[in-house]
Amino acid sequence: MKRRNWFSLFSQLPDAELDKLALLRLLECSNGVIQHQFRDGHEDALSPEETRAAMSFSMRCIKSMEIPLGDEIIRFEGETADLFQEIRTLYVNGMKRNDPVAREEFFLASSANLQAIGMPRLEQAKRRLFNDCYELPVHTLDWGLDYIRGFLTSSRR
Repeated sequence: MKRRNWFSLFSQLPDAELDKLALLRLLECSNGVIQHQFRDGHEDALSPEETRAAMSFSMRCIKSMEIPLGDEIIRFEGETADLFQEIRTLYVNGMKRNDPVAREEFFLASSANLQAIGMPRLEQAKRRLFNDCYELPVHTLDWGLDYIRGFLTSSRR
């Protein structure tokens, strides 16, 4: 597998595209924490119904490359959609199909993506989702943001 300079690829995207990716990544990471807490029987886990609804919404956004927010639909197209789909394929191959090379490349790409987006943009995405997304309990956005902070801290070591 040929290594790509993920940070360079994501850094070259226009700010508007990075803003949209921040929304998608925060949804995706919040959903990941929701799923883990539910499977682990964590005391703060959402109910089975809330967990299913969060997963359904998140997966619908990822697969359709669209996020409904209030009266607006955020759409991913062109290079942004292509890059995100590449990362999604690496995730599926690395995490679901247990391919260690794809898993390593997924973590590199995911980290580069989040670094290019940056914490200020992710915090703005949280505010936007808090105000305009009615599909998730809003406190779960903090879970996703905390996960991202931890992930970025550990990936810099």
